[in-house]
Amino acid sequence: MRIPQAFVSACCTLFCSAQQPFDLDTSFRTPIIQRNVNSILPQQDGKLILSGRMLFPGALNEHLLVRIDQDGILDPTFYASSLGGGKLTSWGGQFYVAANSTVRRILPDGHQDPSFIGMNTGPYFTSGQGGDYHVYPDGRVLMTGVHVLSDSIRGFEGFYSLVWFSNTGYLDTTAIHRQCDGDISKIAQQPDGKFICSGFYSTFEGTPAGRILRTLPDGALDTTFSTDLVWGAAQALSVLPDGRILASGYLVRSGSADTLKIIRLLPDGTLDTTFNNQLAVTHDLWGSYLELRHRVLPDGRIVLLGQFDHVNGEPRGGVAILDADGELLNDAFTGAGCGEVLNSAQIHVQGVIDLVPSPEGYYYICGLWRGYDDGTVNDSTQRFVSRLYGLDVGVREVEKPLAVQVVPNPSTGPVRVELPEAIGPATLQVVDAQGRVVRVQRVAGGPAVLDLTGQAAGVYAVRVRTEAGRIGHARVLLLH
Repeated sequence: MRIPQAFVSACCTLFCSAQQPFDLDTSFRTPIIQRNVNSILPQQDGKLILSGRMLFPGALNEHLLVRIDQDGILDPTFYASSLGGGKLTSWGGQFYVAANSTVRRILPDGHQDPSFIGMNTGPYFTSGQGGDYHVYPDGRVLMTGVHVLSDSIRGFEGFYSLVWFSNTGYLDTTAIHRQCDGDISKIAQQPDGKFICSGFYSTFEGTPAGRILRTLPDGALDTTFSTDLVWGAAQALSVLPDGRILASGYLVRSGSADTLKIIRLLPDGTLDTTFNNQLAVTHDLWGSYLELRHRVLPDGRIVLLGQFDHVNGEPRGGVAILDADGELLNDAFTGAGCGEVLNSAQIHVQGVIDLVPSPEGYYYICGLWRGYDDGTVNDSTQRFVSRLYGLDVGVREVEKPLAVQVVPNPSTGPVRVELPEAIGPATLQVVDAQGRVVRVQRVAGGPAVLDLTGQAAGVYAVRVRTEAGRIGHARVLLLH
């Protein structure tokens, strides 16, 4: 039986060439069928919590919150649920997740923390249009968007865009909630406790304000900060160590017709002219009005993320890298990038929503795509979440997993699992696409024979863990 070349390429690339920062790790891929992954929270044990709208093979319903193992397979020990969908934030061994225009606090096993109520179940608050949120060290939450308050006792009635909650989920009756004539969709806290905010509004607390503004820690408008941005909104904000502010999205300055995609502001809000504020980011279908975000790397370079296919006229599929002053680099992501996927409106879309580092030194990207080409490896099996090598890969190689091979692959039942010599006793598991362990077998360290006859057709993960804690994995496609 002939093994598909794409499968062989995907499985062996890791072991056949030296890796560079942000190269694709082809030993990882998810079985998610559709729709998108909006946020990733890496765990210390190498697992990942995912938030979005995710349909796994064989499942009847989408999950909004799941955990996957190091090889991308669904973790059955985690309560996969509809409790999520949006941004994830770690806190005190637990985490917060944006869901249904509110924020929930989740226990490590995936269940909702009963000590943090559903915000809509408390008095005075009714959720409206969701935005962003910030978690304080003590567990309090500042939430943005447009929400309705009915606290006549303290005089907060009507629509509010900065709303504070206690660390038990109730409306914070000690805070002064803030209004604007639209919505605030994105916030970022400065080291001094002030907040950079952006959204679709023209006034804040009755005072004219630019589309990026700054508040004092209590939410009052900071009048020492002012921008001339009169249209659009930032979809990502970063406060840099020197106090300057990086913003990406689509923004227009007063008196200009140009749509700025990524800009840098000085600490007082004026445009930093030493930065390339005119970067051209486009998509053949959507033009320049598209989703755009960024992440700042520890070395100051900027990773640009979004629904684009060109940057400065050069092909870049959803991810690109810039220097600290906004100039396009060829250090990474020079391939076609993300492949397209059909969205709910049956339109071909693509895009990277977020990039986050993991404790092991990897970076993970998530979004909506099928297939990924980073300019070094073209892997058509990648979808929705991919793992990239970290910045230190050229100095200290991230420990590779054990080189496990399964032959024949695909198979109709019996397979031989080839293991490295001298690994000692180990446990071998076979896991289906739903994260269910369907076979467990002890091996002495040499080749092992598995008979998967009778199992349903599909992709299975074959995992190996030694008594010393080393792990390895491979995948096998089972045919009928």
